[in-house]
Amino acid sequence: MVTIEQRRKTDRKRRERWRKKKLAEGCKQVQLMITPEAQKILKREKERTGEPFVQIINRGIINLEKGLPSTTGKTKARPGILKKTKAQSTTSVKTKPHPSEQLNLFSESENQGQNNS
Repeated sequence: MVTIEQRRKTDRKRRERWRKKKLAEGCKQVQLMITPEAQKILKREKERTGEPFVQIINRGIINLEKGLPSTTGKTKARPGILKKTKAQSTTSVKTKPHPSEQLNLFSESENQGQNNS
């Protein structure tokens, strides 16, 4: 029988192989926090479709690009974010790109880095 330490070691190796494979396929690992409301929606969607969380999240992000609505009347920006944005836009010299532009810029610069390697 395999000891717990041996099992942990093989699990770590398996995860590392999987991670390297996904990176080679062009995937990007991210860490994020989601709101309780988003957690409930994600859980309901998983129960409805049976898909893993990563597939549901990927589908949602891809649908943003397809022009499907990203916000609803129910969804509101948090006040703290709005205050920061207003304060930054009136006091700072540089303007920050829209979050979707940041994502595109990040992806493009990352792809250029991979092409130069």
